[in-house]
Amino acid sequence: MTKSNFPINKFNSIETPFYFYDIDLFKQTLETIQNEINDKPFNVHYALKANTNTRLLQEISKQGFGADCVSGNEIIKAIENGFDPKKIVFAGVGKTDKEIEIALAYDIFSFNVESIPEMEAINSLAKKNNKTARIALRINPNVDANTHSYITTGLNENKFGLEEENLPQVLDLLPSLTSLELIGLHFHIGSQI
Repeated sequence: MTKSNFPINKFNSIETPFYFYDIDLFKQTLETIQNEINDKPFNVHYALKANTNTRLLQEISKQGFGADCVSGNEIIKAIENGFDPKKIVFAGVGKTDKEIEIALAYDIFSFNVESIPEMEAINSLAKKNNKTARIALRINPNVDANTHSYITTGLNENKFGLEEENLPQVLDLLPSLTSLELIGLHFHIGSQI
């Protein structure tokens, strides 16, 4: 690419921030990932919080990958860029009622649930909207990823997920939350792997 193809401002310099993506290399990378998982019993979900560039999202969704979203707007952005709602998971703490209703309206694959009050809120909103919400319980495994303290998420001292001692209460409560369907468990330790 020549300098004349770059966006130039009135001072004859490249606008910043400027991001250049090699789409051919990106497509090759996505195809390699797809080839590696073709016969495996799992799905790859792209975390939109990493980058919401429209062109990149469209290329990722074309490969049939799922989306990992942490906000209602990320869910909308994923769907606008071709992601199948049946391959969208909604993770993250502090989901608002509006965001939960967006996810319910699109009938996403699953909510990663962080707490008992969140389970109750999703159940209430699903019931109000005559829906059943699929959930995965985010369990805090108390595993040290030996990474930077600012990104670790799997220790008891971290604010994320249900702790082991809460599981009996969760299991006792679940049958009464009739608008929820437990479909899995979720773990996240905050590693750089």
